[in-house]
Amino acid sequence: MLDRPEDFVGRVTFVTGPEKHCGKTTFMNRAAALARRGARESGRPAPALLTVGYDGEARDFLSGARKPAVPVEPGDLVVTTERFARPCSPEILDALPGSTALGRLCVARAGRPATVALVGPEGNSLVAWAVRRILDDGLADTVLVDGAINRVTQAASIDGARFVYAVRVDAAGLDRSVSRVRRMAALAGLPLASADAPVGGGEGACGRVAVSGALTAETAARLPPSAEEVVVDDFTKVFLSDAELAAFTRGRRLLVARRVEFGGFVVACRGLSDDAFLERLADDSIAAAVAFNPYEERPGRAA
Repeated sequence: MLDRPEDFVGRVTFVTGPEKHCGKTTFMNRAAALARRGARESGRPAPALLTVGYDGEARDFLSGARKPAVPVEPGDLVVTTERFARPCSPEILDALPGSTALGRLCVARAGRPATVALVGPEGNSLVAWAVRRILDDGLADTVLVDGAINRVTQAASIDGARFVYAVRVDAAGLDRSVSRVRRMAALAGLPLASADAPVGGGEGACGRVAVSGALTAETAARLPPSAEEVVVDDFTKVFLSDAELAAFTRGRRLLVARRVEFGGFVVACRGLSDDAFLERLADDSIAAAVAFNPYEERPGRAA
C-alpha cells in the first residue's frame, strides 16, 4: 500500500501530517519517484509537485534542522517562484494570481534534473486554483501536494482528491502518536449523511442538526439535547481532540455532508519497532491502513 506507481498515477494526493519533520516531504519525494516511473510506463505526463507555503529549503527557517530536498526530473511540473525554479532550467507555463513574500508564483516545467525549493500559496482557494489549472489544461494528471502542518483542509478543496497522513513516532511520544492516528481514522471514516433526511438548525427540534462551520467543544456544548445526529460539511471541520471526539460520538452520531478520500497512514518509527506501535494501537481495522516507511530504501527496491 502506498508503494506502487498505480497508488499515485492519475490522481491528486495531499500529503499531510500533524507537525514539522513528520516525514511529509520525504514521503512526497518517494511518491514522486514512483509516479514518474508509472507515468513513463503508461505514456502519461510527468507528475506535478506543489507545496502549501514554503518547502524544500536545506534547513528549516525556524529550527535550523536539516530538511529533505525536493528533486525533480525533466518534464516534472512544479509550482514555485521563478527564482527557486532556476536550478531545473524551467519553462514557465503560467503565473498564479497574486504573489508571496518570496516572489510571484508560477507553474513551470523542469528542463533538467535538479533539486528545487517549492513555494506555494497559503490559502485553500489558491491551492485549488493551481491544481485545477494543471489538470484542466492537461499539463499533468498526477499531482502531489506537500500539505501544511496540522491542516488537512486543503484536501477538501479539490473534488476527487485524497490525502495521506504522515506521522513520525518515537518511544517518548508513542501515546500521543497513537491518539492522533486513532482520531484521524475516526474522522476519515465518518459516514456520509443521506441527502433526503430532514435537517434542523442549531436550535431546532429535529433529530438531525447541521453545524455551519467548525465543530468545536464550545459549539458542541451549545447543541440542543434533541440533536441525535450532527452533520458537518466534511471531517476537516471537526476540531475535537481524540477524547472529546470519543465522548461526543458516545451520545450522538456524527455525519459528513461529503467525504474526502483517505489513502492511509505513513508511519515512521524511530527508536521503537513497528510491532510496538501496532501493539499500542491495538486496532486491526486501523492497522490495515498503515504503511511503515514505504519511502525507506531497501535492498532490491527499484525507485
